[in-house]
Amino acid sequence: MLLNALAALGHSGIKTVRTFGRAGLMLFNAIIGKPEFRKHAPLLVRQLYNVGVLSMLIIIVSGVFIGMVLGLQGYLVLTTYSAETSLGMLVALSLLRELGPVVAALLFAGRAGSALTAEIGLMRATEQLAGWEGVG
Repeated sequence: MLLNALAALGHSGIKTVRTFGRAGLMLFNAIIGKPEFRKHAPLLVRQLYNVGVLSMLIIIVSGVFIGMVLGLQGYLVLTTYSAETSLGMLVALSLLRELGPVVAALLFAGRAGSALTAEIGLMRATEQLAGWEGVG
């Protein structure tokens, strides 16, 4: 009985991994298989670095400060119930489940949007956009 349950769990796990593997291979072949990708790959990698990796600093710093404020507020509430030992779990769970994804998404969208807007503004200031408009 237990062996059959473990075998079924193993088969479902293998099926899930196989499905994700096939989807990943399809995405890889769709992107890498295009000849234009090889030409534009360095630009894509640079843009992903500028948008993604450089956004991490502001997300981490703001997460640290949000965690400190949440810890301070939680401590003040938990001391009234003599439950200070639960503070770490309270802060960790509330940041990971509730605040973390929302704040990270908002900061990432703001940082990425402002970076791309600044790049487009620089292109307009240096008349690069006029050249693109002339090309068609």
